Amino acid sequence: MTKVLRIGILGLDVAWLAVALACAMPRHPAESPAFEAEGVYVRHLRLRVTPSHTQAFEAMMKRMVEAAVTANLPEPYDWLCYRESPDRYWVLFFSDSATGFATPQTLMGIAGHVGRAESETARNEIVTMVAELEYETEWEIVFQQKGSWSTVKEMSTSTHPKARIIERAIRPGKEPAFDAALSKWTAFLVNHRYPLPVEGFVLRSGATGTALQVVFPTDWSSYHGTDSFSAFTATLDARAQRQFADREAALMATVVSVEHYDGDFAPELSFQSR
Repeated sequence: MTKVLRIGILGLDVAWLAVALACAMPRHPAESPAFEAEGVYVRHLRLRVTPSHTQAFEAMMKRMVEAAVTANLPEPYDWLCYRESPDRYWVLFFSDSATGFATPQTLMGIAGHVGRAESETARNEIVTMVAELEYETEWEIVFQQKGSWSTVKEMSTSTHPKARIIERAIRPGKEPAFDAALSKWTAFLVNHRYPLPVEGFVLRSGATGTALQVVFPTDWSSYHGTDSFSAFTATLDARAQRQFADREAALMATVVSVEHYDGDFAPELSFQSR
């Protein structure tokens, strides 16, 4: 299955991918006023599943896909699922507005909503599967894409099925400087043709004081080798390396910490409308 991601557009083959925050991040159900953004909204569930229940979780997700296909649900119901080791899953839904998501927020609510679209029997079956799972919802957040923090206008999970989240905690009061520094840092990657897609996101609910970028590798061995930021900049001339170091230093002066989280796209657990 292929899901294309494109700035500002939500559709069957055009939506931005995104992914999520660390479980240690502070939760706060408030809009983030610090940054403007123009792109699609993404609601992200990060679930920690008891190891002995991962097979049951994946069976439930496949049954939910089956129900969505049988019911011929339209594209606002499309979702992406990623596996994050160990025993975590990301489930992502898309909307063109902060309040326009087609499904409820919780996994149980989603299961009931999608299952009922097939039949009441299907709903009861899928809801029972969820009820029997041992899992924890580590976060449920909404974020919005931002073009100046991104290097591309589109990408596809068929060619870039991996996702690395870069979560930056912003120093209080440094939001304007952070925005400018991250925009310049990202522009450097564009101007020097960094080979992997990078997408940037503003948090809109569920957390404050953080911002996301997501890098989409083709495979992890290449990413940790020739496609890492350090390996890429090492191939540039001395002047460009100094420029990147200056931009990296300016960016780091505006953040408290940086965390990384890796996920693998699971097409069999994801739904794309026909």
